[in-house]
Amino acid sequence: MLKKYLLMVEDTASVAALYRSYLNPLGFDIDVVAKGGDAIVKIEERTPDLVLLDLRLPDMTGFEVLTEIRKNSKDIPVVLMTAHGSIDAAVEAMQLGAQDFLIKPCEADRLRVTVNNALRQAQKYQDEAKGSSNKTNKQYQGFIGSSSQMNKVYRTIDSAASSKATIFITGESGTGKEVCAEAVHAASKRYEGPFIAINCAAIPKDLIESELFGHVKGAFTGASVDRKGAAEQADGGTLFLDELCEMDLDLQTKLLRFIQTGTFQKVGSSKMSRVDVRFVCATNRDPWLEVQEGRFREDLYYRLHVIPLTLPPLRDRGNDIIEIAHSILGHFSNEEGREFITFSPEVTERFLHYDWPGNVRQLQNVIRNVVVLNRGKEVELSMLPPPLSIEPKIGSNIASVEDISSDLAAHNNTESVFYSLSGDSRDGIVPLWQSEKKIIESAIVLCDGNIPQAAKCLEVSPSTLYRKLQSWNKK
Repeated sequence: MLKKYLLMVEDTASVAALYRSYLNPLGFDIDVVAKGGDAIVKIEERTPDLVLLDLRLPDMTGFEVLTEIRKNSKDIPVVLMTAHGSIDAAVEAMQLGAQDFLIKPCEADRLRVTVNNALRQAQKYQDEAKGSSNKTNKQYQGFIGSSSQMNKVYRTIDSAASSKATIFITGESGTGKEVCAEAVHAASKRYEGPFIAINCAAIPKDLIESELFGHVKGAFTGASVDRKGAAEQADGGTLFLDELCEMDLDLQTKLLRFIQTGTFQKVGSSKMSRVDVRFVCATNRDPWLEVQEGRFREDLYYRLHVIPLTLPPLRDRGNDIIEIAHSILGHFSNEEGREFITFSPEVTERFLHYDWPGNVRQLQNVIRNVVVLNRGKEVELSMLPPPLSIEPKIGSNIASVEDISSDLAAHNNTESVFYSLSGDSRDGIVPLWQSEKKIIESAIVLCDGNIPQAAKCLEVSPSTLYRKLQSWNKK
């Protein structure tokens, strides 16, 4: 699948580098030029899917460049960017055929939303011109893939985005929950408003209330100035609460009141503030199980769990794996100055049959490892890092879960460990991690090196085993 080609016309190298980094997660093929004349030449050589065009350039104005573009093509979406914005400039840009207008400096979410919206609008115009309402979903709002599971996700986003109903995203770590939240925002009526994300697991317990609601000067030690929280920053837009189930129960009470009333108090303030935000939440846990275990408020669950949206794990997405891998390979090859363009058939086969416990994030890490440490145009099997470099033994030599579990119990003779500790002698006691290590290593041996199969027998996730094996290798 060909990546979207974006041409950025920006004469300040540091700004161009920053905006490129903002757009990298979307998987575009990005070219940067510093002059208007160079941009016109580039467009003649290869038609971009979108042009990001600075208004002030060394050799000509952005308006002049836009006029030249429109002489030859009326379909290329152009977004003008300037630090010298005004209503008159915006009106002139639109009259000349610009799709949108951005004022610099521009934050990452604003830039990504504007670019996604411009591309989406351009695709809509193309579909209408062809007399077809069928859209391709191979690339959708930052997602890559056209599997049936992802098409279901796209349909849910399209159906729910225009409402204010809260969307609760669940899925394993690394499946793209924040990308999904950004897609909801970009497809909504609030796309011009801010998209503010707050990770409830990454912020210390004693600071998360301040991060969410803000604080006033003197509210606590170190609060030297008034500070806006995520709720206030998201006014008119979308507030994304990632890893919500990690939030402290006391703060969940305040969050519930905020969701019900739209009002909140900054830390250290008695004044009530009101905002208009759309909530999107995410967790890699089972939220209902968290409710049953007493770690998540039941009333908050029912308030937020309005439109559930589950992201499928990478292993269930079929050929999407290869589409995503090619996109990542192109991005990292360009970033690292390498020439990789494809995967060998053996690597493709290995990717399709691997379980990907870390999902897309793990796939990114694997491909970056390959690109950084190797040279060539085709990724070969020998270049893959562990555990993908270990050939899985698939077929009749893998026993059933029941057989392996039985063999594992016999192999480790677990009961004898406890019997040997009877009496007063404690000489036989070994550190718990060593016993655990022995059991896990035995399970992997009995599963012929297949770690996901071993994890299934041990009733843990494969990522747990990979993490433990890595930590033991450091001991």
